[in-house]
Amino acid sequence: MLTSSHNRQHAFLMGYFRSGPGQSHKAEQLHYAYSRDGLHWYELNGNKPVWTSSLGEGILRDPFISKGPDGRWHLVFTIRPRGSSIGYASSDDLISWSEEKALPVMNGIPNTVNCWAPEFAYDPAHEDFLVYWASSIGKDLSNSKHYCARTKDWSAFTGTQLFYDPGFQTIDASLAEHEGRFYMAVKDESYVYEPLKYPHPPMNYLAVSDRVEGPYERVAGVQTPDYTEGPEFLWIDREKKWLLYYDYWAYGKFGVMESADMRHWSGELDESRVRFPYGARHATMLPIGEQELLRLLDAYALLAHYRTPTFSPVRVAAEEPEGFFHKAFSLRTVVMDIRPRSAAGTQVLLDEGDSENGLALRIREGCLEGAVCSAGRRLTVAAESVRLEPAVWSQVAITYDEGRLCLYVNGTHVGEGRASFSLVKAHDGAGGYGGRFGADAFGEEDGRAAFDGGIRNVRVYSVPLQIEDMKLLASSL
Repeated sequence: MLTSSHNRQHAFLMGYFRSGPGQSHKAEQLHYAYSRDGLHWYELNGNKPVWTSSLGEGILRDPFISKGPDGRWHLVFTIRPRGSSIGYASSDDLISWSEEKALPVMNGIPNTVNCWAPEFAYDPAHEDFLVYWASSIGKDLSNSKHYCARTKDWSAFTGTQLFYDPGFQTIDASLAEHEGRFYMAVKDESYVYEPLKYPHPPMNYLAVSDRVEGPYERVAGVQTPDYTEGPEFLWIDREKKWLLYYDYWAYGKFGVMESADMRHWSGELDESRVRFPYGARHATMLPIGEQELLRLLDAYALLAHYRTPTFSPVRVAAEEPEGFFHKAFSLRTVVMDIRPRSAAGTQVLLDEGDSENGLALRIREGCLEGAVCSAGRRLTVAAESVRLEPAVWSQVAITYDEGRLCLYVNGTHVGEGRASFSLVKAHDGAGGYGGRFGADAFGEEDGRAAFDGGIRNVRVYSVPLQIEDMKLLASSL
């Protein structure tokens, strides 16, 4: 990803395909996740594909996405069957993709076996895109080098040229610009085909150039751990640092390193500091705008949206085994606008599940409280320092993030706690908002405990919205 270090956006999107360890259980289409810090990534669309390719065998691997100066998003990817082409599509909104086509970038090179892991960089000096990828020429995959071509419109291309050849097998290159120099992370795959000559395991290393087209020289002493591939850069402006992601393809997980200057890198960040979607592989990470993120959340994370104002309890789920209000979950957000007439007594705002497995939000004597339970284990959280004002519309929310329960009022974080469990198990009780519909997650079942006031704009998300998201939503109240 060729990224300016002056980018100040604080929302990020990951595009990836899925498979298990050793490329088992494949789901080779475009998937999305989002992040606010570049370290914790939450899968959108339930970790199912958001777009499927119609090229060749319908396989999409190694997606790379970036925005061009035309304001459109461009996607390139590996397709099958192997051959001389890469996949391409474009989008105005990251939701609807069009102009899908195979780009025959190696058609003029005889005996091309494959075109893998394409990426591109916009070159303002030439006002065009430099597209680069790895190809092997010959009888098999043992002769991989990086090639490139230029295009202004994704239709006409210059002649294909050799881009990077260090004298041994490489694939999976990715570029980033830092302080006027161009850095390339690339996989050393020499061991795979010549283990006696190159006994070190596969990994990624860095090279640097003064020009985007090269030539590139290796940066001494910098490499990712053994048995990694698929490197990708992301600049985190508020922390003034680069993140370098890489894929442990045989183990089905990601690793991350960080640097402020592209020369001095940390060791791999501890797994407790990062989160990636299950089965994510060879990803692209990119900055996006706030409104772009809101559209993506609405398209791929919004499970339900109840807009109509109500002044009495609304049941949205019956006692039954099916439906999103009955499914097990480990990630969840419920946000709503409320206007209490009074704050006295116990007033239930949300009731999902029951006293064994569920999620609930209420007002008790003016204090906002949340509860989550699984297999009878319970966590309750209270916003002790906040009192909700009568006759005033406020936005309240509860989020659950694999054991972390948080409360928000008008975009402000007002309370949290940590449960002893991560997964809230499936539950078949009736549920809804504005009142209690049975035994709730607080363990109470005495009456309806209806909310005394108005509720509107109730939204249920499949991800735990972050503080920045909450502030954005609250700004529209």
